[in-house]
Amino acid sequence: MRYVSIAVALLLFVSGQVLADAATRDRRDDVADLTEKKVLIWPKLYAERDADGLAAFLAEEFKVLEPDGTVRTREEEIEWLRTTPKDEAKSDFLFTINEIVFAGDDLAIIYGHGDSTRETEDGQPCHHNYWSSNTFLKRDGAWKPVFSHISGISCTPVE
Repeated sequence: MRYVSIAVALLLFVSGQVLADAATRDRRDDVADLTEKKVLIWPKLYAERDADGLAAFLAEEFKVLEPDGTVRTREEEIEWLRTTPKDEAKSDFLFTINEIVFAGDDLAIIYGHGDSTRETEDGQPCHHNYWSSNTFLKRDGAWKPVFSHISGISCTPVE
């Protein structure tokens, strides 16, 4: 009987590890997908002024909260992208993710900061930096941004 108890305990432990490993693998896939969307795809849509791509990328109810408190809708964001001329200057934009927080199977919040070289209003080079948090929902197996909050924008002159 003692061996049966040990065998059952071992079986439960191994089963638990297999399930935990599967859950970790699933979350790793989510992290990889969310990272690609936030670090590569989203910035590329803006850099290429791909308004149709942005329309497909964002969730229908998407909103962005600007540093001044202005809230823009998905439609306003797409229209802004459609009507803003493409910047032909080479971009060194990089978004760094500080953390991805999962609040259930279908809700993730990504926060981090964006950095690039830009110009001040008087044409001087500056280091542009901002912080943002982005809320993604998983629908039909795909992560879609539903909310973005931008804060702490600065453009420090480069000497």
